[in-house]
Amino acid sequence: MKSIAEKFTAVIKRYNNILIFIKGSPDPDAIASSYAFKMICEAFGIKSSIIAAVNLSLPQNREFVKVLKIPIKFEKSLSGIEDFDSYAVFDHQSLYVDKLTYKIPCAVHIDHHDFDEEEEREKIDVDFKLINREAGSTSTILALLLKELNLSLEEDIMKNISTALQFGIENDTDNYSHAGKIDYDALNYISEFSDNRIINRINGVPLSNKALKLLGQAIDNQFIYKDWLIAGLGYIDQRNRDLIAIVADFLIKRQDISTVIVFAIIEKEDSSLYLDASFRTNSENINLNSIIKEITLRGGGRKYKGAFQVGLDYFANCPDRELLWKLVKITTVEVLKKRRDRIYVTELRGFYKNFKRRIFGFFRENKDK
Repeated sequence: MKSIAEKFTAVIKRYNNILIFIKGSPDPDAIASSYAFKMICEAFGIKSSIIAAVNLSLPQNREFVKVLKIPIKFEKSLSGIEDFDSYAVFDHQSLYVDKLTYKIPCAVHIDHHDFDEEEEREKIDVDFKLINREAGSTSTILALLLKELNLSLEEDIMKNISTALQFGIENDTDNYSHAGKIDYDALNYISEFSDNRIINRINGVPLSNKALKLLGQAIDNQFIYKDWLIAGLGYIDQRNRDLIAIVADFLIKRQDISTVIVFAIIEKEDSSLYLDASFRTNSENINLNSIIKEITLRGGGRKYKGAFQVGLDYFANCPDRELLWKLVKITTVEVLKKRRDRIYVTELRGFYKNFKRRIFGFFRENKDK
């Protein structure tokens, strides 16, 4: 990490004002890692701003930002980019940002997901890129960078950063159930400074009535195919889009299934439509990223979690909403059933990938001894 931290520092010091862009719907991991990066920039005297294009929809996430006073600006269309000389992206497979990429350089891209095939084809230049698939969250990577940088931060600032990063790790590792060694290394460092009372307060925010209603709807409409549970939720307003993932998180707790997919048609404020689906799995051998990429390049996955989106703007003027939903539902279920029928291919890939990782890890550990 020492050489990585040195390169990271050298890169960000080239710039005076960095735009930190949160892609997609802001979740705790993306928010926490973006916030940590902003505070690192401030420690080096570098200006930065966190901007998200999508508003916070979950009560817990709103409380998270409010309690820790995380400065995020929500802008549907980027403006004033001439004030920035570079941008940074965290917790997203692709570093491409409309109206930013190719206009100002990408200084930093840090993530823990598998690579994005579309981005690889575009070959977007980035000064500092760090992808660690062993990490359960991007917050884990930022915590370890923070440890190596050893900055002289005020006590309150360090507490806020550490609390945010801990919540990001907790959220993305499903309350630490999928945390690995690297995540615990990060937690061991930041737990000295973080405030668990704040995290408990955030976690104590109850689910909204809308979330509970959708959960009941999913249970009523669930469809079991082999060991996959598939549930369609109909039409959901863009502001409640994150509830799809929340419903999937609850459904995966069932003992008799390995994978959950929850999907819905999202209605945006401009009346445009898109299909949104969230994946959850209990199997470490299922390569969700591979499964999703076979469906569409507009999405991706990591261990245990994934999501994809498919544009439906052409059907926005369909006069029969019920018929449109029926068409989308039966098509999506059929696509998912076909992926389940050939799941042995991705399971084998996942098995050998994990086997290879364990073998190399074994040799590394013995070499260190």
